[in-house]
Amino acid sequence: MKNRCKRSGDPVRCAVVGLGGFGAERRRTLRESGAFEMVGGVDLVDEIFERAAQEEGGGFRRYATVSEAAGDVEAVFICTPAHLHIEQAWDVVREGRAVFVEKPLAHDLEEARRLVEYCEENRIAHGHGFTLRALPHWQFVRKLVRDGFCGLVVSVSATSMHSGGLAHAMDNWRFVPGRNPGGPLFQCGIHKIDLLRWIFGEGNWIAARGRSDLTASETEDSFVLLGEFGSVPCTLHCHYVTGYHHGLSIYGTEGNLYLTEYPVSLQWQKRSCTSGVETPVDLTVPIPEKSAVNESLREFARAVRERRQPVPNGRDGLAALELVVSAAGLAEGGPITGELLEVN
Repeated sequence: MKNRCKRSGDPVRCAVVGLGGFGAERRRTLRESGAFEMVGGVDLVDEIFERAAQEEGGGFRRYATVSEAAGDVEAVFICTPAHLHIEQAWDVVREGRAVFVEKPLAHDLEEARRLVEYCEENRIAHGHGFTLRALPHWQFVRKLVRDGFCGLVVSVSATSMHSGGLAHAMDNWRFVPGRNPGGPLFQCGIHKIDLLRWIFGEGNWIAARGRSDLTASETEDSFVLLGEFGSVPCTLHCHYVTGYHHGLSIYGTEGNLYLTEYPVSLQWQKRSCTSGVETPVDLTVPIPEKSAVNESLREFARAVRERRQPVPNGRDGLAALELVVSAAGLAEGGPITGELLEVN
């Protein structure tokens, strides 16, 4: 990379690997943060690159490889399918450049651990794409819990269900065990695992049940997990084969919070020992509109210049990945009904 001014207030020169899909969303947030100068990207599909170049304006450069991009910028954002993350991230950090990897961190736990340790030992900033933390409704719920709004939290139930995965062909990476350890838990449920850690504290699984008999896929179709996060008993229901539902139910001595995403709905059910049935109150409107996504990206930009680990970082991605792998190992799969759903 040519010698350029790198004052703390200057935008960080960056490139994006994987310009379509979520890569397009990441590019939008990078523009809005004001902390980055996107100078180019890597994508194998001509149409996707051309569309990105039009959106980013003149001068957006197409790099042939991840290593070439890393050699020309200060940071690289990895927005490709999960089974490509680890190899591409290594291509970046071996050039001594900062890396930001979207979730999940990698399909190989040991390689992910090596990557995180390498970045920490060499003071290479390693950001991670747990963007849900930064969304207004999750920020609001975490504050309510931390402020004792629910009283003592007795238990928690999280859901991550998305049948849209069934629309993919069976040779898609989502259905290949070596590329997707843990099926829906690896791709979608890992977000809820991170949120459980972020809101309640470090955790572990006590029991797990997996099902792999619902489709012909070699990966798991569903999980039901029982764990403990920060001493709070938690369940996680994670499915590829049921209707779209993402949410969190928090049961406390002062009342219960019910958060559902897409669209966002937050309900509060205050405990009453005399009223019989407590009527939920809608708390959706009081949720602050301001997102912390931009500030999270600005935090990563500062970490790039200061050669430190941002928040969240690769260590957070590794902790969540470890919980995915341990859950998959603990779960007892096998046929229950024997009736398979049709998959494209």
